[in-house]
Amino acid sequence: MSTLLSIDMRPQKVALLVGSNPLPNYLAAAVLSPKEVVLLYSPETLDPRDHLRAALSVKSIVVSEVCIEDATDVRKIHDACKSLQVDHLHYSGGTKPMAAHARAAVNLDESQASYLDERKGLLRYDDGYDEKLSDRDLGLTLDLVLALHGAERIGSASATDGDPSGSDVDAVCARVLSEQGLSRKLFEHFRPNGKRRNVTQAKGSLWKALDHGFALTAAAIPDTDWTKARYEAWDDFLCGGWLEHWTANAIRHCLDGSTAIEIGVRCKRSKPVATEFEIDVALIRDHRLHVISCTTEHEKKVICKSKLFEVAMRARQMGGDLARSALVCLLDGNDAKGTYVDQLRADIAGVWDAPNIPRVFGLTDLREWAGTSGEPNLSSLREWLDS
Repeated sequence: MSTLLSIDMRPQKVALLVGSNPLPNYLAAAVLSPKEVVLLYSPETLDPRDHLRAALSVKSIVVSEVCIEDATDVRKIHDACKSLQVDHLHYSGGTKPMAAHARAAVNLDESQASYLDERKGLLRYDDGYDEKLSDRDLGLTLDLVLALHGAERIGSASATDGDPSGSDVDAVCARVLSEQGLSRKLFEHFRPNGKRRNVTQAKGSLWKALDHGFALTAAAIPDTDWTKARYEAWDDFLCGGWLEHWTANAIRHCLDGSTAIEIGVRCKRSKPVATEFEIDVALIRDHRLHVISCTTEHEKKVICKSKLFEVAMRARQMGGDLARSALVCLLDGNDAKGTYVDQLRADIAGVWDAPNIPRVFGLTDLREWAGTSGEPNLSSLREWLDS
């Protein structure tokens, strides 16, 4: 049974078991809407505890903490929990011994205990009561998901005069999807040694769009009066950035206008080691994080496979089983084992231990989305977004 609890039935003080991924705990707190939360953590989950405490404090929830010195020791778990004064236990996080023995130690009724069914998007009460996460305004944003995992944006992209437009996205997409290998030719021209040339070097060999069959808002790239910022924006765009923008546009056609879709989000985190990473396309739908990696690689299956596993693990680290991930690429062709795209799908399905198997969209899918040989058909993209 699924319904919404009335405000007077909401718990006042909730205990949460802190595991390595704080997002499920945050979602539980957002649904339960308590005034106070007690975080039961272990020495191994200090960082998730801190990130969760910061996020809950923003929601004006009073947060206290109890340390379980050994999350696998039944006695330590029992000792930490037996004196808890709470009226609800949410036991999704932490270790399995923590969940089992904390549940026994707090001695609450079945209506006062719950766990998160990530795969079905439900908050399940032990008495059989269910709440759909999609029925609640969870206030989930990409910045919040990043913060819960100790990450943050690096700056923010700012548009400059003369940046590629929506018509440029469509123009490049139409040509690349119909002409095999064109994306590689663009990359090799603008980055002959695999690296971006500076604007002065590039002005020495202007690339004239019409000479190459492109009707773009920029006639020559770079033109003689271009700034470094404008040239780099076009260089990124023609070397593959167009696919991120086109994919985001395709998603917008599938969804209502209220969903924010972000492109090229550069991030950093300091723990467990300092690292920087970029999210090509990301969006939050209700309680689900959707992350997409885009590459214009069309023949090297090993590169596409690497990017597929990278985006799959990144999405899982950030969103657990609630997250959805996909690779959008220009991969095409086949060998004795079948199509390269089907081989990638089999590779990830063979090692993924959850039903939200990362999706692979190859050149055939993209041509279908664009309507290269008929009417545009976004059904496969919609299916993934709704999964």
